[in-house]
Amino acid sequence: MTSPTPENPATAEGYRGGKVIFDGRFVEIAKKGLAAFTSASGSKRIPVKAITAVQIKPAGAMTNGFIQFTIPGGNESRATYGRQTRAAVADENSVIFTKKQQPEFEKMRALIENAMYPEA
Repeated sequence: MTSPTPENPATAEGYRGGKVIFDGRFVEIAKKGLAAFTSASGSKRIPVKAITAVQIKPAGAMTNGFIQFTIPGGNESRATYGRQTRAAVADENSVIFTKKQQPEFEKMRALIENAMYPEA
C-alpha cells in the first residue's frame, strides 16, 4: 500500500455524498448532498497529528457503518448501543458507509493510523 501524498491522496467515498480524503498530512471530511443535510455542508480538514483515535463501526446486513475521528476538544456524537450510526449521521467528524464501501474505509483507517503511529 503506497503512502498518500498531496498530489495523490487516498479517497474513500461514503454514503450519500460523504467522503474521506487523506493526503498523508491532513484528513479531509467532505460532505455534500444528503450527507450534509443533518450536519455541515462542505469540508473539514484535520491535521493527522491532531487525531487521537479512529473508530470504525462495521456495516451490518441491515445497517450502515461509519468511520469517526476523535480530536482533542472535539464534539463527537455519543450514543447508546443500537443508535451509534444514527448519531454518527449528525457528527461532523464521521462519514457513513455501506457494506459495499466498507473495505475502502478499512484501508483508509489503516493508512491514517500508520501516519499517526509510524513506528508501530
